[in-house]
Amino acid sequence: MTKRAIDRDHRSSQRPIRLFCALHPALDEARTLLESLQALDPLPAHRRTPLEQVHMTVLFIGDVSTRDLDDVKRSVERAAMAVEPFSWQPDQIISMPRRGPVRTVAAIGPSSSALDELNRRLMQRLARRSNRRAFLPHMTLARLTPPQSGIAVDQPVSLGPYSFQSVQLMQSWLRPTGAEHQSVLEATLGG
Repeated sequence: MTKRAIDRDHRSSQRPIRLFCALHPALDEARTLLESLQALDPLPAHRRTPLEQVHMTVLFIGDVSTRDLDDVKRSVERAAMAVEPFSWQPDQIISMPRRGPVRTVAAIGPSSSALDELNRRLMQRLARRSNRRAFLPHMTLARLTPPQSGIAVDQPVSLGPYSFQSVQLMQSWLRPTGAEHQSVLEATLGG
């Protein structure tokens, strides 16, 4: 290995990695969620969420040093062990945020004690600062490009329920064409 390659490997090993914890529906369930966009009035220019990236973010962790990754994995596994598998059922497709220019269209639904507990345990173990916003269970289906003012989506839907047996620790990269995600760990709920 050349000195240049060693230096490049050393630099990349010191770069922080961007992490979040997510719940993923089965691919056929994600497909059904994305198909619900067709029932809406035509959306302005948007980028549909790729099928394999439909998920609910339970906790956005942010940038983490690669040397801390094993500790993060252990924390996710411990949080997952304490929560039994559960179901979630979206009941609306809405535009977000509710005020200001709309950036996303998402499926939302009520939380549950298990989902709230998973969020609480992950926050307690991994959040760097307290989140001022309440946890809103949702799955992003499309992103408007660019954000648009003067539109509102609020459509009831009858989908799911979707069962979750595990939580995934995901790494993400922000690209000009959209985010890319890769699973780092899958932790079984109720472990």
